[in-house]
Amino acid sequence: MAPTPKGRATYHHGDLAAALVQTTLEIIDEVGVRGFSVAEAARRTCVSPGAPYRHFADRDALLAAAALEVSRRLRAIYLETAAHVGSAQERLATVAGTFVRTAARYRGGLDILFAPGLRATHPELRDSTREFVDLLLPSAFEVVAPGDAAVTAVALLDALHALARGYVAQLLEGKFGDPDDVVEEVATRATRAARALVAGYGLPSGAADG
Repeated sequence: MAPTPKGRATYHHGDLAAALVQTTLEIIDEVGVRGFSVAEAARRTCVSPGAPYRHFADRDALLAAAALEVSRRLRAIYLETAAHVGSAQERLATVAGTFVRTAARYRGGLDILFAPGLRATHPELRDSTREFVDLLLPSAFEVVAPGDAAVTAVALLDALHALARGYVAQLLEGKFGDPDDVVEEVATRATRAARALVAGYGLPSGAADG
């Protein structure tokens, strides 16, 4: 048997599904979602073209599984970072840095995680997003000013998400330099901006006007 090329994902002992998910993420990093094909994932995983369909009904099902894996990794990176901060404000601020670090590791992963077509047909992706929001909501409620706290907390999380995705886009576009070289610098910038955003949502109505 010919040796497996270095870096190529292979499976053993029934791990084909996991190997296909990892290979899918690698292909998407290289060519994007539109360039992805199940046949290429099978080729790189050294299995027959039909083998992936024993685990995934179709192309979208494999993409959804890859997106769900990114969601798990995003959550794990957040929990690891947030474990080292004490305040609700800082836990929320780390969300922005978490997105930046996740995007640097799994560059195409966030694209499939938030792809509207996949989310519409695979409710497990919507559930994973809801679980992440539920993880953040207690901190958001601690931070926001009294009043319509539920609406304000959700608005804060929406704003944090938009801010984080903005930094991710700029990172991957190369605005700050090579993403691999500047990821921690950009994560720090994003966290600082998120910290200011969170502080603003915590102000009582009218306090900003002096």
